[in-house]
Amino acid sequence: MFCFLLLDLAPGDPARAVLEARAGGRPVGTDAIAAQREAMGLTDPLWQRYLDWLGGLLRGNLGVSYMNGRPVADEITDTLPWTLLLTAVAMLLSFTGAVAVGLAAGLARSAALRRTVDTAMFVLGGVPGFVSALLILFVFSVTLGWFPSGGVGRPGAEVTPAAVASSVVLPATALAFGHHFGVYVRLVQTGVARVRGAEHVTSAHARGVGAWTVRTRHILRPGLVPFAARFGVGAAQLLAGAYTVELIFAWPGMGRLALDAARSQDYPVLLAVVLLTGLIVIAANLLGEIATARLDPRIRLVSQS
Repeated sequence: MFCFLLLDLAPGDPARAVLEARAGGRPVGTDAIAAQREAMGLTDPLWQRYLDWLGGLLRGNLGVSYMNGRPVADEITDTLPWTLLLTAVAMLLSFTGAVAVGLAAGLARSAALRRTVDTAMFVLGGVPGFVSALLILFVFSVTLGWFPSGGVGRPGAEVTPAAVASSVVLPATALAFGHHFGVYVRLVQTGVARVRGAEHVTSAHARGVGAWTVRTRHILRPGLVPFAARFGVGAAQLLAGAYTVELIFAWPGMGRLALDAARSQDYPVLLAVVLLTGLIVIAANLLGEIATARLDPRIRLVSQS
């Protein structure tokens, strides 16, 4: 509702934008603009337009794009899988790397190693995401030529799994190890360091439990509770960051779709992107709550009482 109101208050006229796009950027007359506004339903009151949009949404109809006349659902279907693929790969890299680095730093006896990790994460946290993405693009694509600079495969060529795999490496890496990565490492490091000296860990060592079992079951699992509690926020940050990374690497996801819709004032498409992003964030937060409850039985006991 808030987004719908903001788009209505935004400067510009979607009807004029549509007609000028059809005319190749040439100015159009006021009579044509008025007729187009009538055809698009922009002359109706705001509350009526919102109720019409909401009623269509409840019926599974996201509307039609102002610019190309395609159903918005088709536009989302074409771009959503690419955004989910990029976010999933980045999430796997980010969370796996954070657990590995945080566990090593949390179990380390060397103060120098812990300071090195803290310093590296502090520096990484100060680098904006688009800067690190451009650096990765320059080093591994422009300079070394190991990976494509953007898009999925070569223009005009068939999109194969190998082309997708090689094309997703750089944007997923840039997204995974952005400024939020240091926060994840610190959460894992702090949780592991707090649990490492707990009584149940000492008791496990005294019973002769193997070192690997102690680290994975008695230290890592409860140590991941703070990290799991932030899972939803982290997933939302990755999804938001994915839109910027998609623009830098010309990735055919919802980020480019949203930017094109904002530039052309294609409000039905933009509303659908905002709505879908919100649903994904809610689902990620729910998964984070479930993961936290699975890792810490005390949370389940409290929720059942």
